[in-house]
Amino acid sequence: MLVEVDLFSGRPNPRWRLDPRAAEEFRTLTAGLPPAGPVARPPSPGLGYRGFTVTDADRVIHIFAGRVTEGATSRTDPDRSLEHWLLTRLPSSLRHLHSVVAEAIEDGREG
Repeated sequence: MLVEVDLFSGRPNPRWRLDPRAAEEFRTLTAGLPPAGPVARPPSPGLGYRGFTVTDADRVIHIFAGRVTEGATSRTDPDRSLEHWLLTRLPSSLRHLHSVVAEAIEDGREG
């Protein structure tokens, strides 16, 4: 399972793989979120933090601003718990990004 934090423009975003145990925990956490109504995906914030993209085999899941979207299916995560959880899985080589992403999540910024 590949995780990408959508953060940069003009250069590759940071990526890392979740170990099998963390990947299974991610699937469980995601499946436990309540379905969202027909609310549109949050608008793109432009520059800066724009969420996480998780690729799990042929599934692509976008997590941003309290919404977890996979294709036409969407779930709500009002506490942004999945974003926080993914942030705790940053590898040590990317720890310098922790405060930037954490601040964006805490501020509730969508951009």
